[in-house]
Amino acid sequence: MQKAHRQLHHLRALPHSGKTGVLVRRCLHLAPPFLLDDYVPRYHNLSSQDTAKKRSAAYAHLQNCNLCPRLCGVNRYEKTGVCLIGAETVKVSTIAPHFGEEPCIQGHNGSGSVFFSGCNLRCVFCQNHDIAHQRNGFDLTPEELAEWFMKLQEVGRAHNINLITPEHVVPQVVLSILHARELGLRLPVVYNTSSFDSLASLELLDGLIDIYLPDFKVWKNNTSKRLLKADNYTETAMKSIKAMHAQVGDLCFTPDGLAKKGVLVRHLVMPGKEDEGQEVG
Repeated sequence: MQKAHRQLHHLRALPHSGKTGVLVRRCLHLAPPFLLDDYVPRYHNLSSQDTAKKRSAAYAHLQNCNLCPRLCGVNRYEKTGVCLIGAETVKVSTIAPHFGEEPCIQGHNGSGSVFFSGCNLRCVFCQNHDIAHQRNGFDLTPEELAEWFMKLQEVGRAHNINLITPEHVVPQVVLSILHARELGLRLPVVYNTSSFDSLASLELLDGLIDIYLPDFKVWKNNTSKRLLKADNYTETAMKSIKAMHAQVGDLCFTPDGLAKKGVLVRHLVMPGKEDEGQEVG
């Protein structure tokens, strides 16, 4: 990144030492583009008209679900698709401050993490198999989920709201963020995803998500078919991450070192697949 720091000059009077005061010229460097003085979450900038449109679109998606590249096309009010999650609620395993994320995400107080049950992938190495595939957890309406966001903010003192594996419940997430805004939520929202998202889903999220935290899992399609049970994962992930970056740009921080806005891509190198890690990088 080009570092073109503009300089300002400031005159400061030194204390008297029996002699005439001396004016000393010092240089101040303006913060680079990735450093923010303050930050207001993007969902606070939505107009009432934009809010109404997103609510309407969320309900429409649930009636003909094409939120991920599986393109199930089911009416989730009547039956479920690959993710096995319906329309009126989400299933959640854990809601708590989490200290297993990157330092700029978890900070000192932890990231306010919401672990959703269900998933649109079938990774053979899944570390949350009991959550993702056995759907253990409890059901919450979007309004109830919004109230949990507020608890993470007010009681947990979390630095952000971290939505973990939310690809299959994006409409409910949208409704919960909009409701939480009305309740007084003021934390950045993190979308912690496997990158197997549809562009339509990301369009619905635009204006509501501050930080995209995508995992770019594998590079070769034959690997994704074998390990993720998904076709065209690489192409989908590349398009998704590009769309995420178009929304929020590069990762930006406040002076305390906490990320507030942008994209942070992660990659877990698979054993014997170091070459794919190099391609992803």
